[in-house]
Amino acid sequence: MSDLPILILLFLVVAVLLRQDFVFYLVYVLTGTYLFSQWWTGRNLRHLRVHRRFTDHVFLGETADVEIEIENTSWWPVPWLRCDEAPPGDLITGGGVSAVVSVRPKERVRLHYELPGWRRGYYSVGPTRLATGDLFGFAEARASGDQVDHLTVYPRVIPLAQAALTSRSPQGTIKSTQHVFADPTRPVGVRNYQPGDPLHSVDWKSSARTGRLQVKKYEPAVSLGSVIFLNLHAPTYSRPIRHNASEWAIVLAASLANYLVDQRQAVGLACNGIDAPTETACWYIAPRPGRTHLMKLLEWLARVQLAETTPLADWLPTAVQDLPWGTTVVAITPTGDEATCRALHHLLRSGLNPALVVVEPHAQFGVVQERARRLGVPAHLIPDEHALARWRATQIGASIVAWPGVSAGGSPA
Repeated sequence: MSDLPILILLFLVVAVLLRQDFVFYLVYVLTGTYLFSQWWTGRNLRHLRVHRRFTDHVFLGETADVEIEIENTSWWPVPWLRCDEAPPGDLITGGGVSAVVSVRPKERVRLHYELPGWRRGYYSVGPTRLATGDLFGFAEARASGDQVDHLTVYPRVIPLAQAALTSRSPQGTIKSTQHVFADPTRPVGVRNYQPGDPLHSVDWKSSARTGRLQVKKYEPAVSLGSVIFLNLHAPTYSRPIRHNASEWAIVLAASLANYLVDQRQAVGLACNGIDAPTETACWYIAPRPGRTHLMKLLEWLARVQLAETTPLADWLPTAVQDLPWGTTVVAITPTGDEATCRALHHLLRSGLNPALVVVEPHAQFGVVQERARRLGVPAHLIPDEHALARWRATQIGASIVAWPGVSAGGSPA
C-alpha cells in the first residue's frame, strides 16, 4: 500500500490543526502498524529457503517431476506467500507452478509440477520467484531465488539391428566376412598346410593324429574403433529445413553410437557445433566402449547447438591427427560437397576408413555418390526415418560402413 505514508502525513496535519487526541492516536496506530508490517515482511522473506529437486536427465518423451520445497526457518509465520516458477521457454507446454500458500513457523511446504521432455536440449530451470506481505496489505516484498538448475533431454535413439563395420586392424572383436586378417583368439578348425603358412599356426596335435601337417584356421575379424563426425555448421544446411535436418543428423549420430556400444565396441564423437553450457566449438570425445561412455556421448549430443563455426572439410584434417590407423570415420553431414569428399579422401590415404552419410534430401545424389566413389569413399543418403527403416547390413569389399538406404541410382531404395 504505497499511499499509506501520504495518508498518515495527512492525518498528522489534520491532528495538528484540529488538536484532536483521537486523530493523534490514529496516526500513532497507523504509523506503528506500517513500520511493523515493513519489518515483518522483509524479515519473513529473508528466512525462507527454497530447494528444488528433480531428475535432471531424461530421455525424449519422458517427464521430469519437479518438487519445490519452501522452508520457513524462523519462529514467525508467513501469512501468505506466492510462489511462481515458469518452465523453460522451449518447454512452454509444461504448466510450471503458480501457487499461494501460508507457511507456519518451522514448516516446510512442497509444490510439484512436471516438465515434459518433448524436445532435445539443455534447459535452465528456475529461478523461483517469491512474493509475500502482511495481513493488512500495508507491505509487500519480492525476491528471486538463487538456485538455477538444468534439465538435459537426450536425443532420440533409434535401435539398429545390425551394421557391417570393418577396419584395417589385424586384431578385432567381431567376425568379418573379409579374409584379410585373422583373429588368433577365434579358432574355427584346422586345414592342410600350404606353402607360406607360418609355423606358429601349425596345430601339432592334429598333425600327429592325421599324419599330415595341419594349420589352425581362425575367423577373420576386424576392430570397430569408430569416430562419428557430426557436421553442425549452420551455413551448410539449407535454410528452409535447417532445424529438422540438423536434428535428424543428431538422431542418426545417437543411434549409430548406441549400436556400436551394444556391440561392445569403442566409439567416439566429434562435432563442429557449440556445446551449450561450456560454449566449446569443434569438440572431440575419444573412442571408448561401455554404457557409461554412451551416456556421455548422448549428453553432449543433447547439449550441442547448430552454429556458424569451422566447416567440416576445414576441421577434419586436424581433428583426426591422433586417430590410430584403421579407425572408422563416419561423417554425418547435410550435403556431400566436393570439399567434404576430398577431405574424406585425404583420410583414406592416411590409413583411416571414412564414410559419408548425407541427411538432407538430394535430387541429384547420384552425382555426389559417383564423386565420392571415384575418391574411394562410400556415400549414402539417409534423409529420414523411412530410409533408415530400410537400412540393412551390406558387405562392401573392404568397406567402412554400410548404409543401404540408397539404391544404386542414388535415390532412396
